[in-house]
Amino acid sequence: MVDSQAELVHSFNIDTELSHSQLMAFPKFIREHMTFGALPGVKMSDPEAYASSGGHYMEFKSGPQRKDYACTVRVYLERPIKVELRSSMGRDQEFEKQLENVLLMVVQFFEEEARKSTLYVAFMPGSPKTAQLRQRTSGIRNIFMGNMISLLFISILIGVAVLLIMTAIGYARYAPIVMIVLMLTLVLSAGKISSLGTPWRITRNSREVVIVQHQVPEGALQFYVGEYRDKIRAAKQSLYAMFAGNPGEIKQETVAKEFVRAGIPVDKNDFLVRRVDVYGMVERVAQKFDLSIPTIVVSHDPRPNAAATGFTKQLATMIVTMGLLVQLDDEEIELVIGHELSHLRSGDPIVLFSLVVAEYFARVYVLFPKWTALSTIPGLWIVYLIGVFWAIFFFGKFLESRADLEAALILQKPKVMAESLKKIGFRRLVLEERFLEPGGSRLDEWLRMDPHPPLYFRIQRLESLDLANPPKHPFLSSVRAVMSGFVNSRRVP
Repeated sequence: MVDSQAELVHSFNIDTELSHSQLMAFPKFIREHMTFGALPGVKMSDPEAYASSGGHYMEFKSGPQRKDYACTVRVYLERPIKVELRSSMGRDQEFEKQLENVLLMVVQFFEEEARKSTLYVAFMPGSPKTAQLRQRTSGIRNIFMGNMISLLFISILIGVAVLLIMTAIGYARYAPIVMIVLMLTLVLSAGKISSLGTPWRITRNSREVVIVQHQVPEGALQFYVGEYRDKIRAAKQSLYAMFAGNPGEIKQETVAKEFVRAGIPVDKNDFLVRRVDVYGMVERVAQKFDLSIPTIVVSHDPRPNAAATGFTKQLATMIVTMGLLVQLDDEEIELVIGHELSHLRSGDPIVLFSLVVAEYFARVYVLFPKWTALSTIPGLWIVYLIGVFWAIFFFGKFLESRADLEAALILQKPKVMAESLKKIGFRRLVLEERFLEPGGSRLDEWLRMDPHPPLYFRIQRLESLDLANPPKHPFLSSVRAVMSGFVNSRRVP
């Protein structure tokens, strides 16, 4: 039996996007959706919710599944979520790390569920058009939110279409040149195309994004928006005027009053207000990378993501999604920005473009010209394309690993970088990659057509990084790490 008044042996915090009223529903979510005693590697039982002078909290008994160690875990329902472990048996650091990962994943699932009943009102003080209710996200901008390799493959598809057209009109001999010119034009202008016509362009004078989160009754978001659309529009216009004229903090009570004034019955505890200085974050990170500040655009994509597009540092555009601003804290966002700026600093778009062009010329003029025997073998063309595309994707793993490493080293926060990856990829970590309970071959995760290494590999590498003894050559270190991870992926621990 574990005494909840036993010695405090460990504590940690979990940042969350949840409002006060949403946090109060966390114990109910645990009881209804999580199977205590069956979570990977962790025993959990007897969850109870309490209210005291120190605040609301939930408490349960826990311990590792394969050991006798036991403790009481207290989770304070506040922002950030504070977790305390008490035990008369001292510390078990391996279990503490496992429990921290489990609770982080549980919180991510709860946040995902809470978003289904959350109204998000966002705008940029200094950009009046953003005070309007959001219209559809630009399809073109969504294309450019893909990774660099995806962008190059899109350019190849366009080039193939041109090749077919030029062959049909009798100018096939000029098709390779036209194809390369089109690919180069697309990659050169990618950043600028993605920022055309958007009022959500971050500048020195229009640098912030204000995000107001409003919890509505569970399951009623669609009805709520339909019923109060005009009133929500009026409230948003009023909030825009308020924030544009006040650079300081505006509390949730004040925001709630504007909703009431617009005719929407609300409770102040159902709100969460956040001002994100996006320009300031990109500026700080760019200075540390010794780069000029790229064009910055905010996309309404709800997925947490960022992308740096453009062929050169001068033509670069940083695209940050609204999902990233909502789900990650400022430190975590800066690490994601650092990862993208590493790609620009190292000229990764140029490297990938050169690789694709070299492959194209080799294919057209050496491997598969009409007069070679290789071009007559049935099915070889398809096998070749699958193989070469996979090889290019695998090469991308070297660049992505180096970008992780450089962001962690330059910003000196590898653990924060790891936390951001856990939040961004929590569903894949839990459902696909067995992050909480490793075991079995992971070769299939390395064989995917994905330029990113498996998340478990990226996280473990960052968490084991020793800042006191950093790698001298980040790219070579990343190549060795990726090759080692790939070779050892079939080993079952």
